[in-house]
Amino acid sequence: MINSLDDRKDDLLVAIERFQLVAKATRDVIWDWDLVNSTVWWNEGIQQNFGHSPQDLQKGPQSWYDHIHPDDQERVVHKIHQVIEQGEPHWSDFYRFRRANGDYAHVHDRGYTIIVDGKPVRMVGSMLDITEQLRLEKERAESEASLKFAMEAAQLGTWNFDPFTKKIITNQRCRELYGNPDEEVLDYEIVSRYIHPDDKERARDATIASLDPKIRAPYDIRYRTIGAKDRVLRWLHCSGQAYFTDGGMPYRFAGISRDITDEVINHEKVEWADKQAAMTIEGSGAGSFLVNSKTDEIIYSPTMAKILTGHEDRHVTRHIFIEHVHPEDLPIREKAYEVAAETGELRYEARFVWDDESIHWVRVIGQYMFDSHGEATSLSGIVMDITDRVHSEQRIKTSEEHLRTLIQQAPVATALFVGRDFVIDIPNAAMLKLWGKGDSVIGKTLLEALPELREQPFVEILKRIYETGDAHSEQGARGDIVIDGELQTFYYDYTYKPLRNSEGQIYAILDMAVDVTEQVKSRHALEKSEEKYRQLVNDLERRVQQRTAELNQTNAELINSNNNLQQFAYAASHDMQEPLRKIQSFGSRLQSLYSKQLDENGVFMLNRIQDASKRMSLMIDDLLAYSRLATRDTDFQPVGLKEMVSHILADLEIAIQEQKTSVIVEDLPEIHGNRPQLTQLMQNLLSNAIKYRKPDAPSEIRLLSREATADEVLSIAKPLEGFSYARIVVSDNGIGFDEIYLDRIFQMFQRLHGRSEFSGSGIGLALCKKVVQNHHGHITARSTVGEGSDFIVFLPLANKK
Repeated sequence: MINSLDDRKDDLLVAIERFQLVAKATRDVIWDWDLVNSTVWWNEGIQQNFGHSPQDLQKGPQSWYDHIHPDDQERVVHKIHQVIEQGEPHWSDFYRFRRANGDYAHVHDRGYTIIVDGKPVRMVGSMLDITEQLRLEKERAESEASLKFAMEAAQLGTWNFDPFTKKIITNQRCRELYGNPDEEVLDYEIVSRYIHPDDKERARDATIASLDPKIRAPYDIRYRTIGAKDRVLRWLHCSGQAYFTDGGMPYRFAGISRDITDEVINHEKVEWADKQAAMTIEGSGAGSFLVNSKTDEIIYSPTMAKILTGHEDRHVTRHIFIEHVHPEDLPIREKAYEVAAETGELRYEARFVWDDESIHWVRVIGQYMFDSHGEATSLSGIVMDITDRVHSEQRIKTSEEHLRTLIQQAPVATALFVGRDFVIDIPNAAMLKLWGKGDSVIGKTLLEALPELREQPFVEILKRIYETGDAHSEQGARGDIVIDGELQTFYYDYTYKPLRNSEGQIYAILDMAVDVTEQVKSRHALEKSEEKYRQLVNDLERRVQQRTAELNQTNAELINSNNNLQQFAYAASHDMQEPLRKIQSFGSRLQSLYSKQLDENGVFMLNRIQDASKRMSLMIDDLLAYSRLATRDTDFQPVGLKEMVSHILADLEIAIQEQKTSVIVEDLPEIHGNRPQLTQLMQNLLSNAIKYRKPDAPSEIRLLSREATADEVLSIAKPLEGFSYARIVVSDNGIGFDEIYLDRIFQMFQRLHGRSEFSGSGIGLALCKKVVQNHHGHITARSTVGEGSDFIVFLPLANKK
């Protein structure tokens, strides 16, 4: 019996110890309310959690009642006494409990009722401080509300993609960004329909990279959508993240989408404006200065020192402006300062003499700053080297004088109509005679000088040329001109050709005309006489022969005029090289001097300008070469093709080595022809064979030759009489072409490949065809795509039959 009592005491001690350990582990406040004796026991948790010492608290239930928040007290006390009176086993409530410092903590209090003989005698419970938990929950709720408000305010679309089902859950805003598709349930394929075609592949690649467990790239991409219903183009910025299982499988892919259309448009506008400003500043090459009016101290940029003296490290004082001004231009500077003293603005252009005695034109622009008393405190401004501009103006003036001379000496009536009002400029004597008005028309608009043209088609044609940029020509066009006060009818062969400035804008129209009134009237008279005097056949035949002789003479004059016009056009085309060389020269200077100051986009645009000017120069060279072949060259002599080809291959040695090309040349004959033209022909054919190789196979070119058969000679349109012909083949194993394009490849500017694939002007084979025609020969080709090409040329042999 004693042992049993001891065992029970031991068990009780163990239980008490276990209870105390649990209380410490949970940090809960443990209380024990003796309902019979009306006492309450608190554990140490009451001090740890709320700062109340258990020894200082009252022993009765008032130690609990008095610490309940007044607003909660009645409810909580009523509820716990109701549980006790009804003999319910469990009680739980949430309320506020006062700490020792007077603050209130939010608590979750729970109790268990002990009932003996049907009567509650004791209640044991624990109190948990949930203040921090409630604060966090409140912050989380506020954060979620703020996030929701922010997303709605920012009009963000949210999306959640299930990699397994391919379904996408979105909010309404996200659907709006795709134009509100009709489908209630969206999947990846449906959404992809409304992504801009140019962006689909990039968007797909970004999605794949995000869902790849090996990459797990953050999803951050911008692309365009085309609205499902409204067809509106929108720019979206989409960002998100994929979530993976422990096994590396993606189970969720979520993120947000934002409409950035206005941002993109504004960014493009700002970027364009920045580039324009940067180009303006960098292109000006200006130097800056600031002069203290009281001390004459000057602050300046190295560029200014360079512009004024030729040396960036040259020390500049205010007197430098005087010392380096050209003596003849000192009055210009003095006059500018007199004006600046009155207006506050300094402006002048003068020559400056550098230390190396070279002369440079400089523009000076400045502004005086004044104090409250009207006294000048400083002068700030910029200086710009305008030497190139002045020289360009001088060259333009020279060019204009050259053009004026050409027009005045032109063999046909010629004049310029400047601007959209068609102001008459530089009419030559032939044009003034044609109009019958004298030189009083110069400087007047066309309708002021010739008002009788108002109801005629010429002014409308000129307006259309300004709109379209297309030249216009007519033969035998009627024009009614007032001469000596009488409206008379004339007929003209005329051409209107637009002239463009360096910016590509039409600034004038060149009018070239030939008076063919007599020829037209003769033709009209001839037609009438055939109807009216058919019976006078013999007399008519005589008149026709007479008129025919006159027409032949006139045609000969026209042919001579056309030849002169062709020479004029050739000279004009040749002059096009000058502005191109200027573009290339200044482009090279920009690349060498300012490439480090340009961003990547600027360097890219500058390179594009250089490439375009090089292509234009090459095209003009080819056009000039082609124009030289306009007539058949009669200076023919024996030309050895074998020696010629040997020299050509030596010139092409670098290209042959770079393309790893093998060239096999068989015995080649002597040709009756023009050596420079034949050199162009063979060089173009060999260059093409080298250029159009297959990138993944060894390149091989063969030159074969044999005498043409009689049937083959019959295929030549106009063979030379008394000459045998050679059949020459340039064969390669390159990329080949489809023979449906056979006629096209020998035409001007016709290309089967883009410039990004193969360079060239599109004139080479047209030039080859012209050379062969000049030699009374024939050129054709045979080819299969991917299997190479054979270019076959028939040329007269040097030895006659």
